[in-house]
Amino acid sequence: MSDIYYFLTQHPFFTGLLTGLIITVVVWLQSLLKQRTLRKEIANLKESLYTKLQIEAKGHMTRENELDELKRQNENLRVTLRSLQQKPGRAEIRQLHVYDKAVHAMLARAPGFAPTWEMVVREAEEEIRQTESGISAFFRRVFISPSPTLKEGTGTRLIDHEEKKEE
Repeated sequence: MSDIYYFLTQHPFFTGLLTGLIITVVVWLQSLLKQRTLRKEIANLKESLYTKLQIEAKGHMTRENELDELKRQNENLRVTLRSLQQKPGRAEIRQLHVYDKAVHAMLARAPGFAPTWEMVVREAEEEIRQTESGISAFFRRVFISPSPTLKEGTGTRLIDHEEKKEE
């Protein structure tokens, strides 16, 4: 050991070379440790990315399946609605509602005359069509009572209703 010490003190080039080699080996070992930790971290990141992609794919498939199911239900409801509208008696009930609305609207606006009747019938049919297609809200479909009575104090009068004046 003393021979090595004597040799290194006599030759400074070899002392510097040995010092550089020792420093190089230490830095190289540190880089190997750092590289090992970075590889583990990359593996963990890849695993978490893979897990996240699997979760997102499952969520996307669930949403697509739900959308397909809702489309299928929507189509079934549309077919059911059409078949219910085609049942015997439905067209007559619908037409009855149209005429009922038209008669009451005509009584309120102007008594008599065919042009008024035609205009009011068209308006009532359009209103019923909008109600059936979903444009108007379902709750707006109002069934008028069979006896057309007006509240007291309203300015609208029935055709055969005349007010008696007391003098």
